Amino acid sequence: MKLIKPKALKKGDIVGVCAPASPLKSRAALTKGVNYLEGMGYRVELGKHILDEYGYLAGEDEYRAQDFNYMVSDPKIKAIIFTRGGFGSSRILPLIDFENLKRNPKIIVGYSDITALQLAIFRKIGMVTLAGPMVASEFGKNFSGVTEE
Repeated sequence: MKLIKPKALKKGDIVGVCAPASPLKSRAALTKGVNYLEGMGYRVELGKHILDEYGYLAGEDEYRAQDFNYMVSDPKIKAIIFTRGGFGSSRILPLIDFENLKRNPKIIVGYSDITALQLAIFRKIGMVTLAGPMVASEFGKNFSGVTEE
């Protein structure tokens, strides 16, 4: 399998933020994370359903998958960083357009429950993703150096 490695981000690029797993714990954490990304020189686009809640999920499966698939298909979005893990990413796997992601590779960052999505991406299309901090979980919490880079 040939590995797909998305291109590095540049200042001014758009970072998409969506929630394929559990809902936000607080809007303040999301705002802090978005401000952090913008302070690093990136523009941010939030998923349409990022504030949704459906029980213990960040919205219904269909809408969480729609946000991700939209960000994959938008050529202006160069990276997707998730809000948080929790539970629910595996539920949207049948709804993900992996072939579109193969045609439009971009940086994808998350961990915890997001690992299900990351492993499916690697298995189906061979694209490398990153285990790393998430927008409404760790961003803005004084990390620097290698983590920030």
